[in-house]
Amino acid sequence: MSFSQVTHTDSTYVKRQFLEKKIESFKADSDFSYGRAKKGESFWDRFIYWIFQTIAKIIYFSTNTLLGNILLYGGCIALLIYVVLKLLHIDAKNLFFRSSSTSVRVAALDEDIHELDFDKLIAQAVEGRKFREAVRLTFLHALKKLSDAQLIKWVPGKTNDDYLNEIRNHPTLPQVIELRYYFDYAWYGHFEIDSNTYTSIQNAFTEFNQTLKK
Repeated sequence: MSFSQVTHTDSTYVKRQFLEKKIESFKADSDFSYGRAKKGESFWDRFIYWIFQTIAKIIYFSTNTLLGNILLYGGCIALLIYVVLKLLHIDAKNLFFRSSSTSVRVAALDEDIHELDFDKLIAQAVEGRKFREAVRLTFLHALKKLSDAQLIKWVPGKTNDDYLNEIRNHPTLPQVIELRYYFDYAWYGHFEIDSNTYTSIQNAFTEFNQTLKK
């Protein structure tokens, strides 16, 4: 075939243009932000990052060092004790320190119970909502009645266990044990006593009186 015989076929060219909207969408897509400077971190971003870094360092220190373990477990124990004391309404400072007024009241346990007007003192304590003092006086009143009945020998400074041992075969023993429990609970345990609890103590004292008279 000769050159002159070659047939040229006309080709159709389509002119295409870039779509402006498509270009803008690509620009807005972070996946196509090649080489473009990113926006700097804000103060809030740096603050959050610092918090997470600090927490991570504390966790590492607490779990990977001896001192950290001591502080971690010591803190957990202290928190547990604090929660228990709060739930039981115990003033922690009273477990280690005694105020002068408390020392006076404790010293009063050794006074001569035969010189006290218990009915008057208990009534005053209840009226003033000093239920811990009322519990103490109620227990001492029971001991006075046992002493008057010659069932125990009252001696200042004598322990409560000594008195219980003296009436170990007497019918009032269960009631005296209950009154002694409330006394230890309120006085030495520093538990707060409310009016409802003191009503239960009064009922125990009434039952004690009835048993003593039989």
